[in-house]
Order: sequence, then structure tokens, then C-alpha cells
Amino acid sequence: MKKYFLALLVGLCSQITPAAAQIKSSEVEIWGLPTGLTRESFVAALNEKKATVCMAAIRPMGYKDAQVIWLADDQWLVTLRSDTGKPYRTTAAPAPSVVAQLNAAMHIQQLHNPEFQMARKMLFAVRAQDTAAVAAIRRKYPRHQAARYAASLRLLQAPNPLTVAQCVAVLHSAAPDSVREKALVQAGSRARTATEVYQLLPFLRDPNLGIATLQLVQGFFRYHPIALQDWPQVLPDYVQALNAPDPTMVAGLSAFLYEHKVPRQYAQQLMTQGSTTIREILQGQHAELSVLKQPLYPLLSYLAGSSITSASAGLAYVATFTTQ
Repeated sequence: MKKYFLALLVGLCSQITPAAAQIKSSEVEIWGLPTGLTRESFVAALNEKKATVCMAAIRPMGYKDAQVIWLADDQWLVTLRSDTGKPYRTTAAPAPSVVAQLNAAMHIQQLHNPEFQMARKMLFAVRAQDTAAVAAIRRKYPRHQAARYAASLRLLQAPNPLTVAQCVAVLHSAAPDSVREKALVQAGSRARTATEVYQLLPFLRDPNLGIATLQLVQGFFRYHPIALQDWPQVLPDYVQALNAPDPTMVAGLSAFLYEHKVPRQYAQQLMTQGSTTIREILQGQHAELSVLKQPLYPLLSYLAGSSITSASAGLAYVATFTTQ
């Protein structure tokens, strides 16, 4: 279910050579352009700055939540719209003692090696003794270093005085994203109940931590079905997350909501208040965007009670709510 977005997360400047700095407007699909700005003028601004199509160049231009997604050779999707949901961060400084413990527990470079990523994805399957799931994840990392993977898994399972609440407080704070990423990892490794994981739902909308949050939520609820009585409590967070500007996270969340059969009674709320990014994805022009459109169809079909297998049909269904 998660394969479709992992290959897309390559919008980093380090992956673009200096020779690519002169960009053609035909190479870039842009969502969320402000009124009065065209794709051509936006690309011209990048070329004037001798910038590349990357978040490090675009976010300083005033688009704080901008995402850059590689589609194909010299083809990019740029999303400029900012999140307008309920704020999930404050200007408060994090507790120094908690930050010190997070920094002592792990280094940021460690979080990004493949063996640590492998361990993070396996954590809930290991806890549940789901050998089939563990084997499936292991096959995705055929060249991993076994010793480093084992050390990473031990680190995630090691006793730690930090609580989920303390980690969530850091996520809400003005801490640097490197510290907040450590807090998310620790919160995931400490969480044992649905109530604890529900505290992480606002961070699905985080432009830097949204995908990692989604993977954590998916991993936990694969072994802990969402209780029917919990949906009214968590639905507002899911609705806001569906409007997050990052289409890869929204596609993954749509698949998650279908997998867990969000009650159909919430279709009106989902498709009126939470359909902004879904509509952007369905309206996308580049052929490679089918990888984002396909995960939407099962959810839309389930909510509609009839088969939806194309972007036009999906847009028609959403329009029945937005035009009422």
C-alpha cells in the first residue's frame, strides 16, 4: 500500500546537477500558484536566481510548505499551497531536559540510514510477532547490514524515561525539525495505545514529518483496529490532514482510510471539508501522477458505493458535495 509514494520522495537539491538550473516551464507542473502568477513567471524567477527545482530554493521564496516531487526525467511537480488548518505548532521553546535526552538517545544521521528506516517500519510487526510482515519488509532491503539493523531495532526497543506526552510536546514546540524528528521516532517507539497514537495525528500535516507520521500511524493500526466509537474524535484531524499540501501523504492517508473503512456517514465531511488536495491530485495533468491518483479510487468508490476508476469520475463524485 505504501510503495506508490516512496519512490516519489526525491525532491532534494542534492539530486539535481548544476546543469539543470535553467528550467523549462514545460518541465514543471505547479499546483497552488497565487493569483497573478503564472507557471512561466514562476520558472523565470527560479532561473533568474539560478536556482534548481527543489524545496531549499522554493521555500525561501515565501512558500513555507512547498513540496517538490520528481515525476520523470526532467519533470517535476511543485506544490505551493500552504496548510491552513488549525495550528499544530507553537512558538514555545521545548523543555531543555527533554531535548537533551532526545539528542543523547540518537543522532540525526542515524535516523536516515537504511537499516534504521527498516527497523522503524518493522517495529510494530516485531511487537506483534508478525513474521510474514517482517519478512516482507526485510525483502525491501536486500543489501542491509544485519548488525546495524539489529542495533537500530534494539535502540527503538530500549527502555527510555521519556513519555509519549513529552515527545508530543516537543513536536508541538518551536524545536528544530531535527529534534522534532527524534521526538517522533521516540513517540512511536513508546506508544502502546490508540489514544497515544491519536496525539500524533496533527503531524500528518507537517511538511517535513508528515510521511514519517503516516508510516507510524499505518504501522500501529495494522495491529490495532480503529474502534468505531473513536471515529468522531479523530475525524477532524483526518479531514485537516486530507487538505495538507503534500499529495504523497494525502494519497497514503486516503488508502489508510479505505483500509480501515472510515464510516460512510462521514463522506459529506470528508468530501466537503477535506477534498482540496484530492481534487488537486485528480486534476493533475502529468501521466506519472497516476501513481497518486490510483490510491484515491478505492476510498472514493467505497464512499460512493459504486466503482470509481478514473480522475473524471472521481471529480464528478466530489463535485456532488461541493456544489450542494
